[in-house]
Amino acid sequence: MGKILLGAGGLLAGLAASSCCVLPLTLAALGIGGTWLSTLNGVAAYEMYFRVAAIILLAAGFWLVYAPPKIAAPEATCPVAPSQKLSKTLLWTGAAVVAVVLLTRWLMPIGPMA
Repeated sequence: MGKILLGAGGLLAGLAASSCCVLPLTLAALGIGGTWLSTLNGVAAYEMYFRVAAIILLAAGFWLVYAPPKIAAPEATCPVAPSQKLSKTLLWTGAAVVAVVLLTRWLMPIGPMA
């Protein structure tokens, strides 16, 4: 359950970090627009906090999912490992969103063109 929450938290933090730059551009490219897109600039001041939170949550989630399992006591029966498909899907989707958010400043610098 914690793996799913960390994956979802990382995905949501990545989406929140993209809400000032990547999300409006994507929505405008899809033809979804309006005056409400300008209200997304209000969270631009918190973008770095969202980025750091997304990286920390995703790193913890990847650690929990891909870390080697602990060895059970020899007298204990072997438990059936639950499927981690949802956790891995959330983590990799969140990692893709965060990668796009982190590369946005480098690929499309904002500022006066020389």
